[in-house]
Amino acid sequence: MSRVLSFPEQVLRPAVAGTVTAIWTVVASIAYATLVFSGPLAPALAVGLSTVLSGFVISSVVIALGSGLTGMTASNLTVAAPVYAAMGVAISSEFTRMGLTDPFTQAAAVSLASGAATLLTGLFFVALASFRLGSLGQLLPYPVISGYNSGIGWFLLVGGLKLTVDQPLGIDTAHLLDGYTIAQLAALIVTSAALVIAPRRLAHWAVLPGILIAAVLLFHLCRLAAGVDTAALQAGHWVFGPFSGNFLHMPAIAGVASLDLDLARRLAPYVVGSVFIAAVTQILVLSALENDLRRTFALNHELTMAGAANIAGGLVGGLPTGQALSATVLLNQQTGPSRFGALIPAIWGAILLVAGPTLLAYLPRFAVGALLIAVGLDRFLIRILADARINPVLETIIAAIVSLSIIFFGILNGMAIGLAAAIVLFAYNYRRIPVVWATLSGSDVRSNVVRSPDVTRLLEAEGARVVLFRLQGYLFFLNVSSLRSVVEKRADEKPALSDIIFDFRDVVGMDSSALMAFRRIGQIAEEKAFRVAFASLDAELRDVFERARMWRDERVFHVETADRALQLAEDRLIAESERGRATHALTLSDTLATFAPGEISAERLAPYLEHVELQPNEVLMRLGDPADAMFFVETGEVTAELQREDAAPVRLQTSSSGALTGEIALFRGGVRTASVRAEGNCRLARLSKAALSRMERDDPDLARLIHRFIIVQLADKVANTTRIVGVGLH
Repeated sequence: MSRVLSFPEQVLRPAVAGTVTAIWTVVASIAYATLVFSGPLAPALAVGLSTVLSGFVISSVVIALGSGLTGMTASNLTVAAPVYAAMGVAISSEFTRMGLTDPFTQAAAVSLASGAATLLTGLFFVALASFRLGSLGQLLPYPVISGYNSGIGWFLLVGGLKLTVDQPLGIDTAHLLDGYTIAQLAALIVTSAALVIAPRRLAHWAVLPGILIAAVLLFHLCRLAAGVDTAALQAGHWVFGPFSGNFLHMPAIAGVASLDLDLARRLAPYVVGSVFIAAVTQILVLSALENDLRRTFALNHELTMAGAANIAGGLVGGLPTGQALSATVLLNQQTGPSRFGALIPAIWGAILLVAGPTLLAYLPRFAVGALLIAVGLDRFLIRILADARINPVLETIIAAIVSLSIIFFGILNGMAIGLAAAIVLFAYNYRRIPVVWATLSGSDVRSNVVRSPDVTRLLEAEGARVVLFRLQGYLFFLNVSSLRSVVEKRADEKPALSDIIFDFRDVVGMDSSALMAFRRIGQIAEEKAFRVAFASLDAELRDVFERARMWRDERVFHVETADRALQLAEDRLIAESERGRATHALTLSDTLATFAPGEISAERLAPYLEHVELQPNEVLMRLGDPADAMFFVETGEVTAELQREDAAPVRLQTSSSGALTGEIALFRGGVRTASVRAEGNCRLARLSKAALSRMERDDPDLARLIHRFIIVQLADKVANTTRIVGVGLH
């Protein structure tokens, strides 16, 4: 019983929805064939209909079965039809010049050229997918995609009107005032209104196809009541036709030999243009499908399937085909994901090839036109108005600009205008993001160098003379002016600047205007006698600065990290404070005397200490060595670093004169967690774990001072590490 009840959902519903979609896509294929095979080629329209419909059927099967998205339908690409029509005119004119005026011969040549161009389009699609370029559409801003959809909606609106009144090349105002045309327009308006309003009031899959079926049945009831036959309906442009010949009409091969290389060369611009436009359009369609269906799928796979479909369709002379945007959305709205529903348009296309024009003679033009207008109105106006309630005003304006540009200047020009407007909007909004996300003084943050208590107090007092700017994002003419203004203002304030540091770790790039701003900052540094350090420049930015010859001796320079730049700035402040004073080694007894003045002497400490002297880069301890002693730096500096395979070591901490290193070993034991080497000539005092134990037994007061000093050093290191992590100097 459940199988019987599920029949409408599993078979009937997708069959009906697929038929509604087929009315659109199959009639569109016929319309495109009529456009390409018009004028002198019109008598051989059956040839064009045969090749175009055959290509559509084959391509539809490939996409419906091969797509990763269940329920993906296919349609001929609208943008390619005018290009192929122009190519057909060129071939017809050339053949006429050569004396080959038979329309069937000319049509055979046009079919061959069309098929070759479609084949090349398919190969280009596959090549794009091979290079993983199917996701390019995801880089497009949403307002551009929204405007594209709106512009396509306008073409559907106009196409529906032209199809209804049978004016494919342009609507004649006088023709619209004809009595028959007014009646057609009235039927079109009523049906379109029903298709737009009813599905929004009644959320059921059968509403839209029900309206179309009711419109067709009502039309034929009125026709029968009036006693009008099919021929009269075709003469009055109420239905499609008349068509000459059978649709399943293979082209004559006589015109193939006349496609010489010279003609092929003249057709090349048409082919290249068509391939490019088709590729851009298909990428846009795939991106819009993801947005409309709210489903993600493998874009490169879909592009490959579109390529395969065009290769197969091109072999029989078909027009470029791809995943259908509006038809796929319509099918999924009506029936949900269904491969059977997606195959229905191909089945109807095959039936038309066999049955010929008989079926089309019963399909009213206004019904198809109303379907196009209903979908076109939804895309052109309803959706963009709905987006306007959610999106920022400027984005809505850009979408409207893209839509109007596509309408008046074509798809490619409209997209270019939209992208330019989106870039301008992005730049306008991006300038509001602060280029400086953190401004810190040397009092707020210090380098990862452990110094003596006296030097630490000096840096806390003088640190305001050092300013660190953490920069972010892309530096360009709209946002870099604020940075220059901040520097100029600070340069005129007290205390006088000693160093400015620009941290580029979070900068992704900059333009020439930013370079000029930094050049001006360098000039200010010359005038005000402070230094400018550029830290964490990547290779590309460093090359830009070097080519601009920005480095000026010790005034403007580059350092690897902001931490290193802070260390150099601190060294300068220390050197200035010690200028004119004799320097001497800072012993452990001198340092401990600050905790207990007059109680500590070098002689009291001597029994417990050993002295170590190091040459530059000489290793004091290695990672994994037994942790059995701590060291007090009397002169020079030592750096703890973490060794890495196939990479430069990571600096963890530098200890200068008056600081400890390796003190944790006295408490936790084990092995060394980092290597320590000398930055230059160094002298250190070594206190082993055994000596400390002996001190605790023989001189407990001295041991307590040692422990207190270690605690203060560890507290300073933790506080400084916290500041470093807070501003992300590593």
